[in-house]
Amino acid sequence: MIHPLQFSQLARSLTIDQISSPFLARYESSLTVSDIFDEWTIRLCGEKGLDPDDQISLVVTNGQPVGWIGYDMLEAGEILENCMEPVTIDSTLPSNTSLLDFASKFAIKEINLFLVSDGNQYIGWLTYEHLHTTPLRFSLFAMLIDLERLLLKVALLSPEISIALLPEGRIQNAKRVYKIRGYQKKGHLQYYNSKLLECTTMIDKFTICRRLQSLLERVPKLANKRLCNTTERLRNEIAHCALEQESSKILSRQTLLPFVQWIEELQTQLESYLNTIEY
Repeated sequence: MIHPLQFSQLARSLTIDQISSPFLARYESSLTVSDIFDEWTIRLCGEKGLDPDDQISLVVTNGQPVGWIGYDMLEAGEILENCMEPVTIDSTLPSNTSLLDFASKFAIKEINLFLVSDGNQYIGWLTYEHLHTTPLRFSLFAMLIDLERLLLKVALLSPEISIALLPEGRIQNAKRVYKIRGYQKKGHLQYYNSKLLECTTMIDKFTICRRLQSLLERVPKLANKRLCNTTERLRNEIAHCALEQESSKILSRQTLLPFVQWIEELQTQLESYLNTIEY
């Protein structure tokens, strides 16, 4: 378990140069599409097993970057200068930009592709899909696991009351996990409620906390049932490699940053609540 790093701290330690893709090539803007087509499709992609559609090349004039171009932008008979997308300040990010700051760009700008610069050099490119690779997934999972830890700490303040707030079916599910983990019982039939709470799912912990009225008054972010459910789904999908693409469907480019902000605010409220409790 990653503790006590918050998601924002971890995400800011991971930068976009760790997830960016390199340019396929650098081409002079005066070249024609026919000048580069065979090199792009055969020598640079075909011989290396790369999909030409997944590549971006940098366009330069006298060695200076002026634009970028994708395979679908190549128009027969044209020079690259007429096909390219110009380099702009808004679409350029320094290589030490954090993943969280990169995510925010998609929430506030209608740009589909960013260029990555290192000093005076352009070293690669990024799209929204780059966010859902291992570094950000690791950051998201760390954030969600830490949130689940806080929810459990709240539930453990009154284990007997917390267990009673769950539907019978969810309690039975926790008992099955209890058995699988080999936890001991009190006597022949009784379960230790604190251990039983450890066997609940994340959505169970949300259910318990959302049913504690005194907690809801102090932690109003828990009132958003939709985001609570999204959090559970995202945690499960990141945890299982077979579902690794599903997180992209849950968190669109417009909702990723607001979701992260909600999680961080919820963590802050839970921590504040726990700090006021006398054990």
